[in-house]
Amino acid sequence: MESVQQSLEQLMAHFDTRMAAFQSNLDKASTAPVTLSTLSSDFAQFKTLMTESLISLQQQVHVLAQQQDRLEMHNRRKILLLHGVRVDDEGDLTTVVSGILTERLKVPVSPDNISRTHRMGGLSQGKLRPILVKFRRTEVRNSVWSAKTALKNSGITLSEFLTKTRHDIFMKARKHFGVTKCWTRNGVVVIIGPDGKRHRVSSIAEVSQLINVLPISAGGVVSISTNTSVALKTSDSAGAGSSRSKRVVKK
Repeated sequence: MESVQQSLEQLMAHFDTRMAAFQSNLDKASTAPVTLSTLSSDFAQFKTLMTESLISLQQQVHVLAQQQDRLEMHNRRKILLLHGVRVDDEGDLTTVVSGILTERLKVPVSPDNISRTHRMGGLSQGKLRPILVKFRRTEVRNSVWSAKTALKNSGITLSEFLTKTRHDIFMKARKHFGVTKCWTRNGVVVIIGPDGKRHRVSSIAEVSQLINVLPISAGGVVSISTNTSVALKTSDSAGAGSSRSKRVVKK
């Protein structure tokens, strides 16, 4: 934050200096001729200075935003979101959540292991709001997260409590690479490439770069070289999975 403040102060100082110089030239224009080439040169220098200063400021703001996002994600490290729990099953929400996790995941989670539970978002007719579950210890949270596959076909799912930035990254990755090829772990988006390699991304820029390297054609094919291509699962606009991955060799 201090570096951003210093950059702003320097930018304002440069701006004031250049504006004063322009004003001085304008004041002298009535008594001493000012050539067009001189004004053009001064303007070009001023434009370059402002552009470089704004780029530097933009980079610093970007770094600051990344640091803030990492801090926010760190503060959410003990939290998971539980989806698909019916409203009329609630009773005491913490007791209900601990019972579901213990019964379905076979992970012993007592109400004492949970520090807070509450439903997120406003009331919506017929819509099950996710339940925010904050655990007292990271170890319990990680045990629950590792066992989440036991919820398959139960109508109940678990997800990490991502920041908006991380959520946007995750959704963009899933849209391009497919639902089954992307997941999150401790707030980091993990993507399985067509060669079977895992790519860990934590920014939109990293996802965009990966998409440029592994673009998908209209037929859902990801090109990885001039001679070979790999068909990936891709999700449609509704988020449904598509066909099984298949290697196709171009002839």
